[in-house]
Amino acid sequence: MARIPLVDENDPNVPEEARGVLLQAGQSRGRLLNIYRAMANRPQALRVFLELVSTVYRTNSTLEPRHGELAYLTATAVNDCYY
Repeated sequence: MARIPLVDENDPNVPEEARGVLLQAGQSRGRLLNIYRAMANRPQALRVFLELVSTVYRTNSTLEPRHGELAYLTATAVNDCYY
């Protein structure tokens, strides 16, 4: 059981702002990760996080997306930051 509730974008009681940012996250990545659903409890925080990820890993990057993901996963493993 999650300590932070996961926001379900299909729940009719979810605020429109949270639903919108979740749909944006799903479109940019191709699928929704639970970290996005947890952060959707604070839609503004999720929006800023998505902008950071886009800026660092995707926008004007000289790395192919698969190499950027490999760098991200390597840094995660080296720093013992497993999700």
